[in-house]
Amino acid sequence: MAIPDGELYNTGELAPGQLATIERATINTEQAGAPIGFGQGVAIKDGLVVPATGGNIFGVALRRTYLNADHLTQENIDADKWQTGELLGVVREGTIQVPINEDVNENENAAIDKDGNFKPAGASDTVVGVFLGSGNKGGTARMQTRIQLSNTSVTGSGLQNANAPQVDQPSTPTVDPKPASLSTGSTTGTDNKNGGK
Repeated sequence: MAIPDGELYNTGELAPGQLATIERATINTEQAGAPIGFGQGVAIKDGLVVPATGGNIFGVALRRTYLNADHLTQENIDADKWQTGELLGVVREGTIQVPINEDVNENENAAIDKDGNFKPAGASDTVVGVFLGSGNKGGTARMQTRIQLSNTSVTGSGLQNANAPQVDQPSTPTVDPKPASLSTGSTTGTDNKNGGK
């Protein structure tokens, strides 16, 4: 009997688009507006998700789960992606394995490149996550993301001041010049300095 080799069918790297930890993840179901690779960053265009080309992202595309392995060859897996019109899961919060076009280091900020893949964030890049592990160019790396809804192309003013009341109130409150007394008893000889003790 042969001794099994643990590295025979796996290099230790997870596939792009695979959740990388057991932490809680927030996943939306969206419709593809263009072909999207597994693990690519996506943006919203005309209500559909498309590969992001820089800046902010809507989330990260999950990989496909195969139910029928009859035609499952490495060539088919490598060429597979979400096609226009298909519904896919998009990770908005969590840790996911992503494709990288440059070498990355653990705890390095992540940004999206022009191909929708990920790279280390430079000085002028928008940070979309942080790499939780190192990875080599052309491979994958674990990236944690928390989408902050900072997309500046969305119209509308939204909440201007988090501390302001969210109802219309007069800017100058009315003040009653003579407040009503809650006490009905006598107030003479009550100069207690011990706080009522």
